[in-house]
Parts: sequence; structure tokens; C-alpha cells
Amino acid sequence: MKKIFLVMFLFIISITSNAEAASKISNSADAFMSLPFGHSYARTQKRMERSGAKVLTPRKESLTMEGFFEGYPAVFIFGFYKNKLLNSKSVYLQSMGNAEQDKNFYEAMQKGYNAAFNSSKANPVTNTRNAKKINLQNVWTPDRYTTITLTYNPDASKRLPGESLSEKFLQLIYKYDKWE
Repeated sequence: MKKIFLVMFLFIISITSNAEAASKISNSADAFMSLPFGHSYARTQKRMERSGAKVLTPRKESLTMEGFFEGYPAVFIFGFYKNKLLNSKSVYLQSMGNAEQDKNFYEAMQKGYNAAFNSSKANPVTNTRNAKKINLQNVWTPDRYTTITLTYNPDASKRLPGESLSEKFLQLIYKYDKWE
């Protein structure tokens, strides 16, 4: 009887630790999306670290971190105006090797932004690293200072992790240019 309780106890602990890990995975997305422009470097770093992201490259004018965005391995890059105020944030998502799942995620993101900021048609654009490849890009301007760009690279969905940002299947970039 004691063994059954011990096994049940260990099982419950493993479930709660897995739930904590899963919550940290989705929390990086929440932290990233809720970061307001004008945040300081230190506050940006601290908020992302609390969500489970790790610092890769700390510089005064930019901050590069890695973590998870809705379950996808991600690289977060933050830019700061005059080394003080957050004025750009971007996330680059790595495919998990399932092209259909990646496309569905892109389409869900696109629908969400279309609902929030009016419709934007996906425009084909030339891949910056390979002129023979085409990406799909949406651009929204929720106000006169903010630009949101969502870029989908279907070719990057077909392969597993690589280090280059060009190998990421989805790029989400927020840019704020009021101070420039």
C-alpha cells in the first residue's frame, strides 16, 4: 500500500513539474508580447528572464535572448533607442520539423493580427538570403509610430534547427520610431 502511495506521489510531482515547464514555455510569448516600448534595458531583460528566456548576447544597444514562444524554440532580439528605451523587439521561431503545423501557426498569427489591426494581405517577398526563394510577409501599422511585420518562410519549415536567423520559419518584428 505504501508503494502505491509513493508511486502516486512521484507521478503527481512529475506532472506538476511538467506543467511548470510547459507554463514557462508559453510565458516567454506572454512576456514578449506585453513588453511596452520605452521599457529600460534592465526591465526588459528581467521580465524575459522571469519568463524562462536566457541571455545570449548582452550589449547596451541590443539584447539577444533565447527561449520559447508558444512551444517553439525562439530567439528574441530587442533594440534600444540611445541605449535606454526599448524601440524594437523581434522573435524568430525555429520549426519543429512539421511544415503543416508551422503553416497553421503562421495562419493563426495572421488571423489574430488581422482581427486586431484590420486586414493585411500576405505579400510575396524575395528571401533576403536567397533570391530564388519567396517568403510571405504581412505588415500592420496600428498607429503612426508602430509597424508590425510578420514574415513566413515555408522553406524553413521543412528542416530542423539551425543557428542562422534565416533558417527560422517565422519572424515577428515590432518597430517603434517615434524617437528617431
